[in-house]
Amino acid sequence: MTEYTDELEMQHKLLEEFQSVTLSQAYYKIWCALSEGMNEGNIKFHGQNIDSKLWDVLNQSEICSPVRIMDFGGGDGETMAPIYRKLDVLNKEMIISVEEPHKGSLREYIKLIENIGKASIDIAYPGPLKNYLGHTVQYLRALKAYPQQLQDRVLAVHVLYHLTSIFDEPFVPYENMKQSISAMYAILKPGGQMVIVLDKNEDDLLGAASLKCSEVLFPHKLKNHKLLFEVWHDLLFTGGIADVLNASFPMFKATIQLEEVVRQVFLPTLAEVGTAVSIGCLIGLCDGQSPFDQRILQSCMDYVKTDGYKHGLYHDSGGMWCFPLKNHYIAIKKVVNT
Repeated sequence: MTEYTDELEMQHKLLEEFQSVTLSQAYYKIWCALSEGMNEGNIKFHGQNIDSKLWDVLNQSEICSPVRIMDFGGGDGETMAPIYRKLDVLNKEMIISVEEPHKGSLREYIKLIENIGKASIDIAYPGPLKNYLGHTVQYLRALKAYPQQLQDRVLAVHVLYHLTSIFDEPFVPYENMKQSISAMYAILKPGGQMVIVLDKNEDDLLGAASLKCSEVLFPHKLKNHKLLFEVWHDLLFTGGIADVLNASFPMFKATIQLEEVVRQVFLPTLAEVGTAVSIGCLIGLCDGQSPFDQRILQSCMDYVKTDGYKHGLYHDSGGMWCFPLKNHYIAIKKVVNT
């Protein structure tokens, strides 16, 4: 009975918290809930830490100093901080450029770099990733959205979700994805590597809950939602972006390595699980200023209760609810054609 009461109280509390908030504010609250669950998972399963996997994929220790890195959608720098500190211990100079539209997060990122001895900031661009679409390198450098030098490593860690919303008019997810990755690849030096990290929503609870939400609340946009997942699958999860890059940059060959890592998310109540997975309903809307539709939260909470078990949700021996997320690491190397 106590467990049932706790669930009802938490659901009521969360629904109240999401009254009269914007899409942007709701996104931040939901992201915090999901992050809390992932951090709990990191404690229980040390091998799923994103920084250790990124270190392996990036091969940072093999790069000569100075290391030039551009981080798209860098947030407050928390994801990359352990990597920068490892490079600092290895006595490698780092020249960091970052794109991050949230000004508070960008300030935190800059502060982080300033507190690492061998790291310095080159470009700190406060605009959204969409600003890179369809522009030349020269234009973006003049805008101070690109550094002047080509980069050893380019990162897009859990950021490409923000390119396209199912409500966009016109709705062009393929073009948006193609142009954004081309913009990142263009600033990569020959022999350099870019790494994209993206959750494979189509296969997990987060994606299933968001599709159900679209089906129930926005049926006229369900087709867009499914197409968005198809674009991610075709271009990223099966490596189709290599053909796009090779056609656009004929002097180079894009070689791709794909790896899936399952992360476990732990949260105390089903209401919190429903809140965390509702982030999939806000794809492309993280900076929206329109009012958040509270029905989204309710829909995801309801779906978690009735269908969560179909997607690996279970109650562990410690009283926590756990569900898996499938993270894909897509490493693209820029090789000179011979």
